[in-house]
Amino acid sequence: MVPSLGIPEDCLDFSFELIRGMTPAEALFEHRLNRLFAALSAQPRQGLRSAIVACGLSASRNVVGRFEQAFGIDMSLFLLTCRRAAEDRELPRHRPEEQALILGH
Repeated sequence: MVPSLGIPEDCLDFSFELIRGMTPAEALFEHRLNRLFAALSAQPRQGLRSAIVACGLSASRNVVGRFEQAFGIDMSLFLLTCRRAAEDRELPRHRPEEQALILGH
């Protein structure tokens, strides 16, 4: 029983699953996987294990497998892509003048 609501916890769990199509625990895990995706995208050089733990996940092989299943990309490839994108963002942006882009000038 959730005292402040006066509703049994099972009833809340059932209603949540009925509406969302997943249990509260599954929704929380999904939310944490999304946080991991965002954290690794923003800071790809951080350690994978520390990022996993910082997002409230267990540092087990299951997390990497579930991440790969959820996002459809191998974790090592995802990290490599994120690291390359971070390197690209650090490069100075040299943008030629508009006239230099027109052939024949």
